[in-house]
Amino acid sequence: MGWLVATGEFVYDFLADDGWELLVGLAIILPLTHFAAEQSDVLALVVLVGGILVTLAISLARKLPARKAA
Repeated sequence: MGWLVATGEFVYDFLADDGWELLVGLAIILPLTHFAAEQSDVLALVVLVGGILVTLAISLARKLPARKAA
C-alpha cells in the first residue's frame, strides 16, 4: 500500500510542482476535448489547442515578475 501512496505523491509533485494552473488546465481541457470529439474532430482539435494556449498563457503570466507602478 505504501507504493500506491508514493506513486500518488510522485504524480502530484510531477504535475503540480511547476504550477497548479497546469494541473487544473489539464483537468479541464481533457474532458472538454472528449465531449467535443463526440461532436466533431475539428471541434476537438480547436478545443484542445485553444485550451493548451490559454493554460500556457495563464501559467506564464503568473510567472512574470510583478511590475512596479510608476
